[in-house]
Amino acid sequence: MTINNTKTYSFAQVTFYDTFVHCLFNEDLELVSKEKALEIVNAVNKFYGNQKYVLISERGLNTQFDSEIMESLDLHKMKGLAIVSPNGDERRQQLIKEQSYFEGSFAFFETFDAAKEWALTF
Repeated sequence: MTINNTKTYSFAQVTFYDTFVHCLFNEDLELVSKEKALEIVNAVNKFYGNQKYVLISERGLNTQFDSEIMESLDLHKMKGLAIVSPNGDERRQQLIKEQSYFEGSFAFFETFDAAKEWALTF
């Protein structure tokens, strides 16, 4: 498994592999805004072109994501979405809501390695 490219933003680091992308949000980030999400999705879509991919979104327990913005993102080439985050009842409720906005495969993990193994099954 080779790293093909890495992009660093003020709020996250995005690492591109052959079939999946790992987006590691900064621990102190409180909200993944629509603008930040668009910036990442546009970079991912540009990198993968017509190829389908899996996105691994790794974020801390205090990093919020407004799942309703997923409707405004171009996610038609994303075949799977893995969320890596510390577990917690409140987080699980947020992820259930987030899953309702995504039509592809969706999974929740507590470690990047577990999410990576899942992503490699596609």
